[in-house]
Amino acid sequence: MDVTLAKTFLTIIDAGNFRIASERLHVTQSTVSARVKSLEDQLGKSLFIRNKSGATLTPAGRNFQEYALSFIQLWEKALTKVASEDSYQDHISIGARPGLWEPIVMAWLPWAKENFPQLAFKAEFGIADDLIRKLEEGIVDIALLLSAPSIPGITVEQLYLEKFLLVTKATDVPESGSFTDFMEKNYIDVDWGREFRESKDHYFPGPAVPQLSVSIGIYGVKYILEYGGYGYFPNSMISKYIESGELRVLEDAPQITQPIYLAHCRDDHDQYIPSLLAGFREIAAKI
Repeated sequence: MDVTLAKTFLTIIDAGNFRIASERLHVTQSTVSARVKSLEDQLGKSLFIRNKSGATLTPAGRNFQEYALSFIQLWEKALTKVASEDSYQDHISIGARPGLWEPIVMAWLPWAKENFPQLAFKAEFGIADDLIRKLEEGIVDIALLLSAPSIPGITVEQLYLEKFLLVTKATDVPESGSFTDFMEKNYIDVDWGREFRESKDHYFPGPAVPQLSVSIGIYGVKYILEYGGYGYFPNSMISKYIESGELRVLEDAPQITQPIYLAHCRDDHDQYIPSLLAGFREIAAKI
């Protein structure tokens, strides 16, 4: 399959119709239609339903969407490896949840660059499902996760235990009542993975829905520093704010321990992977 066809397909989904997609791709609308027709002929299925409101995916189109994205990502990884072969022996992709940037990825990257100058590195961040998919498909070589996937062909090990603390802005006036009262208002929720969610639900049972949720933990920290509120964050992320006096820990609130996992493809024959994994373990031991 031509990668141009996959890119055109995804552009139509993002644009919502063929006309806007043609403008973004800088081709005529008839060219976009011809590309979709070629793709549909190869797949033997219609991918879009076209009407006055735009273009919507058929069931076959929805099924194909994830594979089109993976195809493009694999193609781009191949291009990067080929393009860098004169300068580097290999290109290694690291995937991680955003909340793991500062405690470990930020420390690992300079270590890896210094010890493996012959390699090029790419760090990308995303949600667990996306990272696991990329790991399975070879788009990502090593992944750092907040939950342990049980997938054939993927080796997972516990890397270290992270301690999550309930904190608030240090200048906020302490409220009366126990910490459970704080959880019912001004709580900033972050998705720290299944294990964390189960532990938190143990301490805070009930159907309460937070008014504010953020997908990237550090932005939750910044929100609390600016506007106040409460939230659970990893100690490695917030220790500097606690030490500076900007955040304070709610001492009567439970600490939640969350395993951090290191994952890689079990049949990965890249000669550098074992040493790179050992680097993660060495850095994690110091956290």
